[in-house]
Amino acid sequence: MARVKLSEFRAKSLLVPNYQGRPLMLDTLGNDVMSLDDGVEYAVKVDQGVKKRGKQGLLRLGVSKDGVAQAVNELSGRGFRRFVAEPMVAHDETDERYLSVERTADGLRFCYIPRGGVEVESRPESRVQSLVSNDIPLPAEFLHHITAVMDREHMSFVEINPLVVSDTTCSLLDAAVLVDSAGEPYSTWTRDDVVEPHVPTEVEVAVAELNENSTASFSFRVLNPEGALWLLLSGGGASITLADEAHNTGQAALVGNYGEYSGGPTTEETYLYAKHVLRQAFQSHAPKKAVVIAGGVANFTDVKKTFTGIIQALEESREDCRKHGVKVFVRRGGPNETEGLALMREFLEKNDLLGSVHGSDIVLSDVIHEALEYVHA
Repeated sequence: MARVKLSEFRAKSLLVPNYQGRPLMLDTLGNDVMSLDDGVEYAVKVDQGVKKRGKQGLLRLGVSKDGVAQAVNELSGRGFRRFVAEPMVAHDETDERYLSVERTADGLRFCYIPRGGVEVESRPESRVQSLVSNDIPLPAEFLHHITAVMDREHMSFVEINPLVVSDTTCSLLDAAVLVDSAGEPYSTWTRDDVVEPHVPTEVEVAVAELNENSTASFSFRVLNPEGALWLLLSGGGASITLADEAHNTGQAALVGNYGEYSGGPTTEETYLYAKHVLRQAFQSHAPKKAVVIAGGVANFTDVKKTFTGIIQALEESREDCRKHGVKVFVRRGGPNETEGLALMREFLEKNDLLGSVHGSDIVLSDVIHEALEYVHA
């Protein structure tokens, strides 16, 4: 079980009766804008689980229907593709409150701060915490509604800031909701409603597209864009072992990415994947970089065929490899292992890129230690 974050649109749709917000996606923006109302001022926000959007310039206020598309296009220039537009709520800053409700072993824990907003963290002395909702100075009906939705939708945490209170009316200007992933089959939200704050790089987007259009499997995630250790791994289980080994040595901060290719990719597909990984690695300012091409002993992924694609990518970028102090460290096994390793060794030696080349005769994790020795030398 894991706590995952819902989009703000879905969170408010669950928490607010008759919620008037609209989800906006880049690929359907024209149709989405047509569904908005004339004569209404909107708040347009990035809806990908990012905190402190106001301070990061990730929202636009007082936007007319005609200006929504422009606001979304501006925000999408930062790499985001999911947004929400909702009618503005006229209020005074003094009406802003903070409320969170968290599910704990002891029950629901309420946290209330009478002055909410962007500076709420600077006022911890006014915080009220309790396991009893009666201790919270908010309308009892509103609190009961929140807790009932939490139970029904398997929510583990709700944070509302600002919560605007006027007379007996409570308006959720911003809301963050974490749900228990195991509760999905029993809830009205779905996996499509789950968001993460990570903004994909161009390379991550390119690899995702490669994966969607192939019968093989490709994944790539940037962990540290300034990393010195770049992983071009094969096979899910073995690739995790290799990535974990860097972490276990206390060198996790040096790892630039996690990713793997598997499922018998073609030479062309492996070439494209390796090209993308190298492109991301070259964006790092680390003075030396180790590219680790490794994995377990494959059942049917042809080592020679995939290495031919990787060599092609290295060949095209060999000048950049030298410029960035790249050395390549290899440990691989599987069909045509001997021929593939021989091709790789010959190429790396010829182009002064050789770190090491091993087959399945050495322990899988040894190649990580060799790569770390190089970047530290």
